[in-house]
Amino acid sequence: MASSLAFGTNLDISSIVTQLMTVEQRPLTLLAEKQAKLETKISSYGMIKGAMSTLQTAAEALGKAEIFASRKATIADSAVATVAASTTATPGNYSIEVSSLARSQVTASAAFAGGSAANVGSGTLTIELGSYSGGAFTANPDKTAVNIDISSGAATLADVRDAINAADAGVTASLLNDGTGTRLVLTSQDGGTANTVRITAADDDGNNTDNAGLSRLIYDASTGGTSNLSEKVTASDAVLKINGIDVTSSSNTLTDTIEGVTLTLKSTNVGNPTTLTVGADYTGAKSAIEKLVKSYNDAILTIKNQTSYNTTTQTGAALNGESTVLSLRSRLASAVTEEIAPGVSLGSIGVSVQKDGSLKIDSDKLTTALESGAAKSLFMGSTGVTGLASKIDSMISSVIDDDGLIGNRLEGMEETKKAMNRQRDALNVRMEQIEARYRRQFTALDSLISSMNTTSTFLTQQLASLPTYSS
Repeated sequence: MASSLAFGTNLDISSIVTQLMTVEQRPLTLLAEKQAKLETKISSYGMIKGAMSTLQTAAEALGKAEIFASRKATIADSAVATVAASTTATPGNYSIEVSSLARSQVTASAAFAGGSAANVGSGTLTIELGSYSGGAFTANPDKTAVNIDISSGAATLADVRDAINAADAGVTASLLNDGTGTRLVLTSQDGGTANTVRITAADDDGNNTDNAGLSRLIYDASTGGTSNLSEKVTASDAVLKINGIDVTSSSNTLTDTIEGVTLTLKSTNVGNPTTLTVGADYTGAKSAIEKLVKSYNDAILTIKNQTSYNTTTQTGAALNGESTVLSLRSRLASAVTEEIAPGVSLGSIGVSVQKDGSLKIDSDKLTTALESGAAKSLFMGSTGVTGLASKIDSMISSVIDDDGLIGNRLEGMEETKKAMNRQRDALNVRMEQIEARYRRQFTALDSLISSMNTTSTFLTQQLASLPTYSS
């Protein structure tokens, strides 16, 4: 670019060009203002779309039957058991009397003087789970016998513990130092008499029943069996009466005894039965309706803020006067005031429309509507009648989907934005060309004026040197 001062003249070319370009760039400035307004509109529509999406999610939740089918289970004496209910539970009362709790069998070896590093021997241990009755062992049909290889050589007590735990044989092995030595302790992972152990060994010393090598870890309580482990805790079943009916369980957690109810036993209460009650639970449905109302009110407020007009400053919000948004507000109002069937509307369950267009809940009336099933009928609908949840969901989809009311508007604005960007790029190129032309022209003018000044000086000098003639 040319310097700020011209060749031998007083022309400030840079200043002149800058002032001329300020005028030339007016279209670019106006375009930038239009782009800023467009970006604000896009952002405002994005906020409305987000609020509508939240409302749609709330409506979708109320379109699922399970939210109105929740059950709640309680027990009068919580020291006896804890309870939980699923949607399949049948409301009713159940008498619970617990005679005994389920326990897991615990067996232990003799004390090893060498601690966890004591040499146990090698070979194969076979662990089976089952029950002992009448002097015979009956394998649990749901459990598979597991063979555990103990590496040849001097296997330690710790090695045996680790091998048993890695084998997933239905027992947990641990080491316990009782002051006289270290014992291997085996605990059945599942309680009940059907999960007691029978442990046999294929010992590396060839004698599988003596009290040496791996044979020190065998246990067989059947008639004629050999046990070198001793039983410390005897397995037992949970025994209880439910509504006077005898129930036996190998676990203290009963999941399929009462349909849809999980009953976890904690203590006995012989002679003092407690009552388990299963009833409807409307807290989830009520919370979902409250969320729908809040989401609706948030959407209405968002629309209001984006279309407002300040009479003091006489300025409107980004979407003031936008027909798309006005149409959306009308659709929202229709969705929450229409009846899906004669007398069935939000108003009929205690949700009323306020003067400002927001919704308000009458908690007592809503609770009554939930208990009577009226709220479920409103949101879920019935045969031949589309529920309000589905109506709101469909209406919002027609608004925010790509081909919906807002979707189309946003698509159009995005296309306008791209066109403005292309126009801006073209104007920037044109401004560069205009500025370059101005600089060339003023540089040429400066050169011409300088040349004329030089000629003028020369002529003045020549004229001054001419002889003077007197009259």
